[in-house]
Amino acid sequence: MTPPAEPDTQSIPVRYWLWLFGAVVSLLGDLTMTFAIGWSASSHGGRIAGLVLLLAAAPRAALLLIGGAVGDRFGAPRVLLFSCMAMFCVTAALVPVTLAIDEPVSLLLGTALVVGVIDAFFLPSSRSMPRLLVPPEQVPRALASFQVTGVVFAVTGTAVGGVLVSWAGLTAAAGFDALTFAVMIVVLILLRNTIAPTGKVTTGMFRSIADGVKMAFGRPLTRALLITMTVAAGLLMPMDALLLPLLARDHQWDAATAGLLVASRSLGVGVIALRILLRGAFPRPGMVAAMGLLLAGVGLLGLSVFEPLPLTIAAAVVSGIGVGTFTGHVLPLLMNSVEREYQSRLQSVVVLCQSLALVVMNPVLGTFADLDGVGITGVCLGISICSALIGAIALTRPVLRNATVS
Repeated sequence: MTPPAEPDTQSIPVRYWLWLFGAVVSLLGDLTMTFAIGWSASSHGGRIAGLVLLLAAAPRAALLLIGGAVGDRFGAPRVLLFSCMAMFCVTAALVPVTLAIDEPVSLLLGTALVVGVIDAFFLPSSRSMPRLLVPPEQVPRALASFQVTGVVFAVTGTAVGGVLVSWAGLTAAAGFDALTFAVMIVVLILLRNTIAPTGKVTTGMFRSIADGVKMAFGRPLTRALLITMTVAAGLLMPMDALLLPLLARDHQWDAATAGLLVASRSLGVGVIALRILLRGAFPRPGMVAAMGLLLAGVGLLGLSVFEPLPLTIAAAVVSGIGVGTFTGHVLPLLMNSVEREYQSRLQSVVVLCQSLALVVMNPVLGTFADLDGVGITGVCLGISICSALIGAIALTRPVLRNATVS
């Protein structure tokens, strides 16, 4: 592979680093709050916990396309600012409410519902910001920087959540989350005059949504990327929450070892993200992304056949490197495949496709893992074959193989 072109190694604008600071701080608060809500809900049993998660996911999925259209109509920075202000109000209000009435089921259900609605507007605008803050050729490194910090904060957020919940339950987590959103609000106010406005959307709301979906699936490159990402998401995104814990139990390892496997996979993703951040993406991102799926398949093959823990950890790292190679090259391609004024609507379609893939594949993979003739090792083997097959098919598509970031 040849080194990246010179423009890809130029400095990322300072405004992006300012936004990244606010984004990772609010991410830390989000992860802490998510852990706290899940922990509080689990005290009422699995049925209630599942209902709480459902009430958070359902409105988010139902309103994502509207949230994307609103982001493109009024500007992603403005919608993101109002979303952060809404989250600040909700989390700040939870502090006195939980002190007064503790953590009843009705409060958890209501909080999950409200957060799900806000997320439907927050996520498309938030995920479109890198494309609005940096030139197209800098998008790979910008996204890589977020991945690197995301890996660190994913671990930190769970640890902070555990400490805060142990200290003062949902009250402490909500207060901490409110502080992190206050930081993000200040950052967005500082950036308000530094982002060039996108093209103004003048059509009606439903026409705007239809135009966004048509744009996402009507362009050959964007359509091919979305289909590939959706299928890959259904196979690879369940790894941390479902597959690796089940694999650890199958080997009769404890929870700490399962956490080590998840961390090893995240380490592989972080290695590739750091490489892209320091040196830029490779010139043929579509081809490299497809090869990432092949490499992820190799790692999953190792997970299905290796018994010793060190070899299993190595296989998890390899799978993470493959996933990082795929996402680190396909996401910038996807962002740059459409104009800036479509970014929020594009991101709403991406999040919706990934969410639907998880809704379908989580129970399917879990069911196969329980079958005597298949088991979790059989599931890993099947995903390995499918991942490699998707990568091979992608390599045969000229629209993906010849795609460039610029």
